Amino acid sequence: MKKFIVSVLAAVLLAVAAPVTMAQEQGAITSAEANLLLRKIAGNWLVSHYAWQPESKTYYQATGKASVSNAHQGSYLHEKTDVMQPDGSYRHRECFLGYSQAKSRFELIQADELSNNTTLLVGQWHPEYNAITLAPVDGLKKGDVNSQEYVYLFLPEGMLLKIVRTMDEEGNYLIHSQDYYAPQRTAGL
Repeated sequence: MKKFIVSVLAAVLLAVAAPVTMAQEQGAITSAEANLLLRKIAGNWLVSHYAWQPESKTYYQATGKASVSNAHQGSYLHEKTDVMQPDGSYRHRECFLGYSQAKSRFELIQADELSNNTTLLVGQWHPEYNAITLAPVDGLKKGDVNSQEYVYLFLPEGMLLKIVRTMDEEGNYLIHSQDYYAPQRTAGL
């Protein structure tokens, strides 16, 4: 039932899916350009996950897999990620990412099984960084660890980096996790 509600919510909030040549000059992005960017995210990925551990002041490194596929007739992407945790269990996360042509913005809905919360993040394409940045609708709040911003950086050779960050009281960004996505390929002869 929960997945159905999340899917319906995603369908309502995420409009037409829609990367990036003319937008670099104009500072805006069209639906077609956004669609090309989203296609770069679709596929099966091997994930190297690095999560900040405040008690040890180090990053915990883990591995996992992600599957990003078209959903709701291709109007957005459905990302499913499973990453091993320090205790050997797997943490499953899901989100929906699309582009709203009506609002000229990217929209991401994150469902969190641990807290039973659903979060809406909105954002833009930043061609100067080759990145999509998504933040809460009401903005990133200083000092609030639950107010998170996602950054999707498109790296060379088809790689992707997803950063989850917050802002401390002074306005400095704190990286909570980094996920490096490498395309999962089958060896050929």
